[in-house]
Amino acid sequence: MASASDTQIKALIRLLSDDNERIAKTIGAELIAIGDSALPLLLEAEIEQPEMAKRIECVLDEIRGGRLETELRGLVTRPADEVDLESGAFLIARYAYPNLDAQAYARKLDDMANEVRDRLGHRVSGEESVKALGRYLFTEQEFRGNTKNYYDAENTYLNRVLDRRLGIPISLSIMYLLIARRLGLPMYGVGMPGHFLVEFDSDRYKVYVDCFNAGALLSQRDCVRFLMQAGYGYEDKYLRRSSNRAVLMRAVKNLLAIYNKTGDTVRGGRLNRFIEILEKSESHDES
Repeated sequence: MASASDTQIKALIRLLSDDNERIAKTIGAELIAIGDSALPLLLEAEIEQPEMAKRIECVLDEIRGGRLETELRGLVTRPADEVDLESGAFLIARYAYPNLDAQAYARKLDDMANEVRDRLGHRVSGEESVKALGRYLFTEQEFRGNTKNYYDAENTYLNRVLDRRLGIPISLSIMYLLIARRLGLPMYGVGMPGHFLVEFDSDRYKVYVDCFNAGALLSQRDCVRFLMQAGYGYEDKYLRRSSNRAVLMRAVKNLLAIYNKTGDTVRGGRLNRFIEILEKSESHDES
């Protein structure tokens, strides 16, 4: 649709309340076609006309979500390990927080990495690096797993993890990885069944970090014991490194499970499309 004036957009929003679902759907499609310029007036109407909130929410989701889907397709065109984990994590966060200033949070991660770098000095061993990073994040900064409200969607969005210092295994691990990579540390995500860890792997030192449990350091034997006790059994693939794309996939699937549980069909539908995009790009890698 050609650019529309505020008057035209307001008229369309009023028509969105039509009792005829077919007409309302047609009007919604016109607003979606207008796109970003309709957002301020839609947000205003969502507050002023709560009886239309559900229909407006669907239009807003199509405008914002459609834009994010386009970005996600562009992001995952690269090979799985070359997908930008940080951009992907903030893209997911922008779905819930459309006005998110990702650059401000990136600077926060920069600052955190610099603080750790100042503690490390020169010629520090891998073991000392891992322990210093763990002390900084989980003792000094008090990041921790949200055991009281594990299924709160806020636990997954990276910006909220940094704000509240609370998260779940996947989100705390993403934060940890982003700081570790700024420090040049050889660290990788490991998506075990039922849990997510970070692996440090160098010639002289190898360990798994449990970011959900205050950065506890685990051996491979500890990981196998967890898998056996949890009823998963053990297969080598359970400790295989996850690609950046796979890490993003796991984060989105966690969110999808939360929104499905709360009956949020709008967000659930959008996240399903995110997953489809990630899966389609993965199948291209394998072909």
